[in-house]
Amino acid sequence: MLEKPGDQFCLMSFNILNGGTHLGQPLEQTAAVIRLAQADVVVVCEQWGNAEPLADLLGYACHIVAAPPYWESVAVLSRYPILETFADGVRLELDAQRSVCVFGLHLTSTPYQPYRVRDKRYTRKEEVLDEARETREQELLAALLEIQPLIEAGERVLLCGDFNEPSHLDWTLASAREGHHFGLEMAWPCSKRVADSGMEDAYRVVFPDVCRHPGYTWTSVPGLGVGGSEHAEDEVHDRIDFVYHAGPGLDPISASIIGESCRDADLVVSPFPSDHRAVAVIYDFD
Repeated sequence: MLEKPGDQFCLMSFNILNGGTHLGQPLEQTAAVIRLAQADVVVVCEQWGNAEPLADLLGYACHIVAAPPYWESVAVLSRYPILETFADGVRLELDAQRSVCVFGLHLTSTPYQPYRVRDKRYTRKEEVLDEARETREQELLAALLEIQPLIEAGERVLLCGDFNEPSHLDWTLASAREGHHFGLEMAWPCSKRVADSGMEDAYRVVFPDVCRHPGYTWTSVPGLGVGGSEHAEDEVHDRIDFVYHAGPGLDPISASIIGESCRDADLVVSPFPSDHRAVAVIYDFD
């Protein structure tokens, strides 16, 4: 069933914003984002009842994930058959010999620590990390309890979604010295936990230089999110939507940001239907 050259497939992580029609565009515009990236599998956040209609537009299978904290926000859309379902994902049949497990997460959005750093709500860096752990770590750990045994068994595993938290691979000493991220190096706990589980951040595998390739997915609409319109001019841009992988034969060969303009994205759809840019990764699958 793999039709891309060299047994390649494309996986996308995309928060479609309140069902994909919140900005007044038809659902077809969200489908256009997916088609432009030629995504074979999409982990959608904020589907809110539109995952199945979106899958119908694409001719894809659909599984809605009923898991906390945002019950039924997440769905997996796939042009490959769904063989099995998990609490947070699915197993997909790529061909008669090969399958892959795809998991989707949408972690709690507030309090959103980068905004609170901007607003000088902390006096010590440890306060930032402690609050981030309190906000999201238990949600992530619950998913990793399901994912970790599959990784340890040598399964091919993919994890995508809107983590609502930056990455320790982005808030580095090098980026701090370049004046990014308020000049702070920060070991964000969720990305550290995923890395400790044995998974790799596909975007950073392809683009390890955070200063040259920030890969911002938040936000295409400054001032729309929890920061409010009063902060449109000092919006905090960051990479909070991820594609992670583990297991044999998964080799990310390219990664793209899909968004509203050539300045901020590799692939452009205008008007863009969401406040999150999408991230798409092409894998060679041995």
